[in-house]
Amino acid sequence: MIPRSDLQAIIEYKHQMKVIQLNLQRWTRYYEVGVEEQLWSIEVKEKLSIKTSDEKQYAIYIQ
Repeated sequence: MIPRSDLQAIIEYKHQMKVIQLNLQRWTRYYEVGVEEQLWSIEVKEKLSIKTSDEKQYAIYIQ
């Protein structure tokens, strides 16, 4: 039989582990979202730079 004081310590330990696990999951999600957002912004910058260079070339062609 486990003493009551040890049982309380085990319960608190399990609770802390669950809190740490949830925090880790949350920060992992934040990291993944940040990476996706960063990749998305890089793609948008590339598309916009291609668009502006195409417009400049078209303007030169018209002249």
